[in-house]
Amino acid sequence: MRVLIVDPDLSGHHAPYLRHLLCSLTDLKQELVVVTSVGASQMPQFGIHLQDVSSSVTWDESLAAAQRPSYRYVSQLFANLRAALERHRPEHVWIPYCDPWTAYLGLRALIARKVRWPAGVEIEGLLFRGQFAYTPVRWDKWLPHLLSRLLVPRANWDILHFLDPIPFETLRRAHPDRSDRIRLMPDPVESVPLVEPSLARSRLRIPVDGRFVSAIGVHFEGAGIESLLRAFREARLDETNRLLLAGPMTEAVRHHFEDGYADLLRAGRIVTINRHLNLEEVALAVMASDLVCVPRHRRIGSSSFVIRAAAAGRPVLTDDFGWTGWAVRRFGLGWTTDVHDTQKFADALRDALERTATISVSQSAERFARYHSAENFKAHWTARLRERLSLPADPNLISWQWVLDEQGSAHPSLIDEYRYRRNG
Repeated sequence: MRVLIVDPDLSGHHAPYLRHLLCSLTDLKQELVVVTSVGASQMPQFGIHLQDVSSSVTWDESLAAAQRPSYRYVSQLFANLRAALERHRPEHVWIPYCDPWTAYLGLRALIARKVRWPAGVEIEGLLFRGQFAYTPVRWDKWLPHLLSRLLVPRANWDILHFLDPIPFETLRRAHPDRSDRIRLMPDPVESVPLVEPSLARSRLRIPVDGRFVSAIGVHFEGAGIESLLRAFREARLDETNRLLLAGPMTEAVRHHFEDGYADLLRAGRIVTINRHLNLEEVALAVMASDLVCVPRHRRIGSSSFVIRAAAAGRPVLTDDFGWTGWAVRRFGLGWTTDVHDTQKFADALRDALERTATISVSQSAERFARYHSAENFKAHWTARLRERLSLPADPNLISWQWVLDEQGSAHPSLIDEYRYRRNG
């Protein structure tokens, strides 16, 4: 069967996700075409994550380059997709980041008619941020919230996957007639042998002594790095406590901390690895940490670094909102705070660092991390394809219900639990 994977963007999580999808289809020995943006194969992320698994793949670099979503841009993407479907004539299509596509499909269905897919083609998409499940606290967020509530249920995906269980259950409750087309997907974390913090630091060529608070990933405006820097200074930690910023940063973020925190940088209190990291280096950065911080305020959607920390047995400190706040509390993964309040953030940072030596990995956390394995991610993506190929289910497939039903005991609805906590 010919399978088409569509993703115009290789930044952030996109290239690692695509790597997992390529490997899963190679294992099934299916013909594979990747449709991506012009020049994607020249991006550094391609060389880091995809070069070694790309030889058996047909690459079609015909999509408009990734940019801020707009109706015009997504409309152009759909025109590109229709042309790709004509060129390659696949029988199955995966779109591993379908948020803007979903809004477009929903709008088409609302004002005109649903997009018609070619006969015999099934299309699956993965939605990252279900804004409809989160009540906005700012007036400028109400329109995206209402549009999400209106458009997402109307999008005519054959299967719509969610990373975040809160909007997944919200949509399933509101539209029980579509529950067979709505599925929950793991956010994949690679299995890497665990090492001691000192060895991980040595391999990353950063200081091996003291304690590290780490923020890992792409550092951009709005990701919360500014809040973390303010809290780190305000916490007045011992000199052997350091802040690690691992991953590429925008020029604005780099100028912000170089201008405002040059003294901490010169003193070695802030350590940076300002470049794209491969998956091994990402794992090493997590294992080098005493505390992993996910400082984005009011983040909507899953966080792979919360999951990576859980898999490595490292505690996290996150904002007390959404999936991150709920998951950290529910599975005992660390602590939450209001990262927008500098004093609260600083107090929580200081308290969390003091408690890192005493926190232990619970059975809930182990189940949570096991569900989010790369193997389970592949198993969920290929589930429908296996059905179409008359193949048995992947033995690595683990359901989300297994995570919640510890030792066979039923657990209250997660959406009720989240809303009770949020309103209480």
